[in-house]
Amino acid sequence: MYPILGRYGPFFLYSYTVVMGLGLLAGIGLTAWFVRKEKEKQKYAGWQDGLLVSLLPALIGGRIGFVWGNWSYFQEVPDEIILVWQGGLSYHGALICGLLAVWLWLWRRRQIGVSFTSYAALLMPGFVLAHLFGWAACWLEGCAFGRETTLGWLAADLPDSFGVFAVRYQTQLLGFGLTAVIFVVALLLRKRLKDGLFLWLIFGLVSAAYGIATLLRGDSGMLVGSFRLDTVLSAGLVLVSLVGFVLQFREKKGDLVGF
Repeated sequence: MYPILGRYGPFFLYSYTVVMGLGLLAGIGLTAWFVRKEKEKQKYAGWQDGLLVSLLPALIGGRIGFVWGNWSYFQEVPDEIILVWQGGLSYHGALICGLLAVWLWLWRRRQIGVSFTSYAALLMPGFVLAHLFGWAACWLEGCAFGRETTLGWLAADLPDSFGVFAVRYQTQLLGFGLTAVIFVVALLLRKRLKDGLFLWLIFGLVSAAYGIATLLRGDSGMLVGSFRLDTVLSAGLVLVSLVGFVLQFREKKGDLVGF
């Protein structure tokens, strides 16, 4: 783990900040490239504004979700709540708040006649790419570490957030690997499925991959019965995605391909 890349006087350069920043830039760049390749560029006119509108709510929502899920720790050190550059964003909080911001932005500009699913589908590959960088950032930072286990192909001698080493699941690498596969799938299917089908499929796959990783996490988190809250939320998003996909399938039946 390499949480600090360098020190410049009293300032530290955190790996989480650098990698997440690169991930956001990569996601934005990928979206811009998609728009340039579109035959009807006017369809996504002003997409940069929609993206910028979603970034701050996603950041705030992601941090609130992370703090809420780890409140037992942050109530002891409330000064660290705003130190987002040291690591700690909730996938669910960032995703829900970001999508809600895009929806509200489109609702205020409803005269342009572009659906939420079209814009969300446009942003989805970039989101998956940023999520991929997020797992890499967590690996460098040491967040979302795995619970203790025996030796195996997914296990390694790793520290927890307090620097205590033990044989643990490599949850960050698992999340990274699953998300990398989903990113490839998103690139392959982006122009082959209608926007609604593509959106709900990728949305569900990312949520499922995140949920699988949470089953092996060893860091503290809120519980719902015997399950982690983030596991339950991931399962809920997968269910929402499945319902959305089925509804879109019925609506677009016979016209599924978007060449």
